[in-house]
Amino acid sequence: MSRVYDISQEAVEMATWRWAKPVQFYEVCDSTNNRAAEWARAGAVHGSLVVTDNQTEGRGRAGRDWFSIPNLASLLFTVIVRPKIPPEELGLLSLGTGVAVALALNERKQSLKLKWPNDLMARGRKVGGILCESQVQGNKVNFAVCGIGVNMRISRDQFPRELKASATSLYNETGRSYDRAEVIAGILIQLDPILKDLDAGRTHNILNSYIKLCETLGRTVSTEIDGKKVTGRAVDLDDFGALVLDTGDVIPVGDIVLG
Repeated sequence: MSRVYDISQEAVEMATWRWAKPVQFYEVCDSTNNRAAEWARAGAVHGSLVVTDNQTEGRGRAGRDWFSIPNLASLLFTVIVRPKIPPEELGLLSLGTGVAVALALNERKQSLKLKWPNDLMARGRKVGGILCESQVQGNKVNFAVCGIGVNMRISRDQFPRELKASATSLYNETGRSYDRAEVIAGILIQLDPILKDLDAGRTHNILNSYIKLCETLGRTVSTEIDGKKVTGRAVDLDDFGALVLDTGDVIPVGDIVLG
């Protein structure tokens, strides 16, 4: 039996029994996305889960390191998805995953918003993020792995110096603790209809849900497009989830700075 408090192979399988998909649990692994991609290439079915208590090589967007610590502090898991969508719609998968996480945690007395494209925010600080990676051949998406990381009980003094001003955790925000296996189950309940909408072409449902949670719209943002700095007010999302500015510029993917 795992000595990790609220999360183990058995705990995740029991909590996600309605999801009814295979689970691989690791007390420690390099990256749940890495393990999930290996499993997907070996034939893992749609909806399979890779869960860990701690990652040694976790990463966020643009290859940045993802900070985590073990034993109740971090929620770290990846869902293997085999979507029936063209590659240009993969951005919607990332947005939809963010919606599922935010809705599940807001049901648990949090108050989270989404910073475009995939950051979970609490009062201006980052509490979690989504990293979706995929394998595409021609015009077919073979699989995608949707990695989810949430800071659960990391105290302010446990964050490294470079993150103290920008990061937070669920416990820091509300003083509430959660069973991580149960939170995974709650996220999957929210994710299921989103994946069905995506496969059925009901992308407007995903975009509408994202817009309701997005703190970026209406704000001035800055980024680089093809080496050129672009600044404008974020006013909308296009049909593929790209950020539309009042300047007419469209940001398909990338990092933004909020003004």
